[in-house]
Amino acid sequence: MQNAIAQYRFLTFKGKLITFVAVAFAYFVTAKLGLMVPYKESVATLIWLPTGIAVGAIMRWGRVSIPAVFVASLLVELTVLPLTASVLIAITNTLGPLLAAYLLPKLRFNHHLYKQKDIFLMIAVALIGMSVCATGGTFSLYITGLAPTDKLSSIWFIWWLGDSLGVLLALPLVLNLGRKGTFSCNDRCYQLLAWIILFVCVELIIVSAVPDLNKQFILSMFVILPMLIWASMSFGLVGGSFFVIILSSIAVWVTSQGSGNFYSHDLSEGVFSLWTFMVALVVTMLLISALQSERNLAHMTIQKNDKKLRSVIDGAFDAIVTIDSAGLLVEFNPAAERIFGYKKEDVLGKSMPDLIIPARYRNAHHAGHQQYKMTGVTHIFNQRIELVGMRADGSEFPIELTLTALKDNNLSLVTGFVRDISEQKRARQEIENFAYYDALTSLPNRRLLADRYQHAMSIAQRAKTYCALLFIDLDKFKVLNDTKGHDVGDQLLIEVAHRIQHTVRAGDTVARLSGDEFVVILESLDQNASIAYQQVSEIAQKLLAELNRNYYLSLFEFATSASIGVTLFNDNALTFEDHLRHADTAMYLSKDSGGNTYRFYDQLTQESIEKNFALEAALGLALANQELYLNYQPIVNVAKQVVAAEVLLRWSHPTLGNVSPVEFIPIAEKSNLIIKIGHWVLEQACEQLKTWEASPVLGQIKLSVNISAKQFLYINFVQELREILARTGINPSLLKLELTETAVIDNMDDVIHKIGILRQMGVRIALDDFGIGHSSLVYLKKLPVTQIKIDQSFVHDVLTDSNDAAIIQMVLAVGKTIHCDIVAEGVEQVEQFELLREFGCDYFQGYYFSRPVNVANFEQFVSAS
Repeated sequence: MQNAIAQYRFLTFKGKLITFVAVAFAYFVTAKLGLMVPYKESVATLIWLPTGIAVGAIMRWGRVSIPAVFVASLLVELTVLPLTASVLIAITNTLGPLLAAYLLPKLRFNHHLYKQKDIFLMIAVALIGMSVCATGGTFSLYITGLAPTDKLSSIWFIWWLGDSLGVLLALPLVLNLGRKGTFSCNDRCYQLLAWIILFVCVELIIVSAVPDLNKQFILSMFVILPMLIWASMSFGLVGGSFFVIILSSIAVWVTSQGSGNFYSHDLSEGVFSLWTFMVALVVTMLLISALQSERNLAHMTIQKNDKKLRSVIDGAFDAIVTIDSAGLLVEFNPAAERIFGYKKEDVLGKSMPDLIIPARYRNAHHAGHQQYKMTGVTHIFNQRIELVGMRADGSEFPIELTLTALKDNNLSLVTGFVRDISEQKRARQEIENFAYYDALTSLPNRRLLADRYQHAMSIAQRAKTYCALLFIDLDKFKVLNDTKGHDVGDQLLIEVAHRIQHTVRAGDTVARLSGDEFVVILESLDQNASIAYQQVSEIAQKLLAELNRNYYLSLFEFATSASIGVTLFNDNALTFEDHLRHADTAMYLSKDSGGNTYRFYDQLTQESIEKNFALEAALGLALANQELYLNYQPIVNVAKQVVAAEVLLRWSHPTLGNVSPVEFIPIAEKSNLIIKIGHWVLEQACEQLKTWEASPVLGQIKLSVNISAKQFLYINFVQELREILARTGINPSLLKLELTETAVIDNMDDVIHKIGILRQMGVRIALDDFGIGHSSLVYLKKLPVTQIKIDQSFVHDVLTDSNDAAIIQMVLAVGKTIHCDIVAEGVEQVEQFELLREFGCDYFQGYYFSRPVNVANFEQFVSAS
């Protein structure tokens, strides 16, 4: 770091030293040349170029030039004057340029002399600053006795004029020489030098050939003025200054020799004439240079603006296309080449519509352009519009166009800024697809479906026709997803979407909600509701037939069906969500009917569903609110003595009243509440047995508890029952679990395993509703049950139907063979009781003996029997 700083300081010092030496050398050399030609009648020279060098050096290179000017001035003066006078003159020769160099920047002087005010400012400051030099120099000569008193005024005047003229001549040259954009020494330098040499030769010929001074002056001016104008305009400020310096030097040298047009014995007259001539040359040169500079500056500004404009046009991302009044292309930037596929040189001067406008739009363009030319009306100008453009290969693409016009005298141009919006259109379409379409099937999603529904509703209201909403759900789709994976499931959904689309009409809407759920909106059905129902039924049947066809998915054949729910609408009395929910409800009715069918929604169905929903919500709170209770229905023997009872669950709701088990038991099973409720029933039954344990009569009563399939197959069922038995401490043989035949058959292996464990625990098992299943006799021998209950449907018609009587006799024979007790359910008449007793039935249950009653009434009934 220190080495870098030291190197920087060395380079800075070296640069300042070079500047010091260069300034001092230039001052010294020009001063010595000036001293060689003093005016014949005075000790002062008529032109002192060092002052211009001093002012320019201080302004351009700063403070390092001040000591250089002082040292050079001192050395020059020492060659002709004593030390004291030399020091004093060197001081004033430094102060004068320093004052001028200070004033010019303060007054915002521009060294390029672009404006005339800068010329007059330079003249004024030169006169002020050089008055310091003239006054100091004259005073120095006076106090040192080198100048007589009577000559002081003429010496001061010549000194002042010479120094001022030196500033005017040398300052522009010093300030501009070598700067960027100014004249530099190259081939043009030699050209200027050659012309100056030629001028000097011509001037010498004139002086020698023409003895008359007036004629000499006139001929010289014929040569000087054109040469001055040419040098100033061709070479600028530097060339003009150089020419004036040469010309002035010649004039001063000739005059100092006591000859020439400006020499006079009258000192004031001769000096004034010569100074006026040189000032006139300087001012003329400066004015010409300033005018030329302004012209060059304006030209450069125009060129720069043209370059900027061309840079903007060429670098623009959008195509810029300009046509003239004839519709011919006059501008075609690189972006236009890229977008349209043409080369600029191939299209300039050709008809724009034939190149980039599709044929079907050209007449409209021509008409619009003609209207603009005749009226000047710009309806579509200065705004963005979307159109279609055409590339060189004939392909069309979307563009965004903005038009601007230029109409001035005979010039009429129209410029179009064209942007290729293909990518934006594509991105916009992708966003729209993402927002309104299903990614897998490309069908409308729920959001777009709602919009299509509104469209269908508008048509229905306007035309007084019906529309339909079909809710489609695939059967067994979950099985496919779980066994073959989601990829295969996705293939099925895509194929289903295609089949639905090809089945419905062209104007109908097919959407995918989620999973395997699809929705179809059928529009423009008949005005008559019955005919509309028939039309929808035909389409639904076609959909079921199409969706029933086998699917070939990744070399795998899969067969499935669909369940469809349908709702019709022709007004906006209900919302889209309402109709969607109704169709969903009807679809579940199709599912409950076994699938592969369709159902229409009706109000009664909805009321039933809403009631079930309310029951499910209330049932969830029934246990906590102690709304559930148990009834007991006696089971008697042939002597009509109570030997057992079936525990029956009842529900009393504070607002719904007594809810039938037929209503709430299926809801409990569907919602899995049956597991919790069944556990509570088992606890209550066991606790009741514990309560009767001390009674000699009631202590012998066995309780049968209905167990649902879900509860029995529950993984912790056996463990929870074992805990209840252990907690209550009852005799397990007094507890009998009644299983339905359907539950047993659907899960045979698990049921057999659990029944075996329960038998080991001492719990009895009864098979309820025997005879209504499909394989009762086949599976009966596998089940270690202790009791069979004949379903009441057989008992009901046993007196009138010989088939029912035969079936009952068969069941009784089977039961005796496998050593199972047989209970006949639903005995309501004495004749039924007597006939069943004759058949050999041992146990009976039904209204003939007692309805289900609460525990107190049951205890009284047992005591009475």
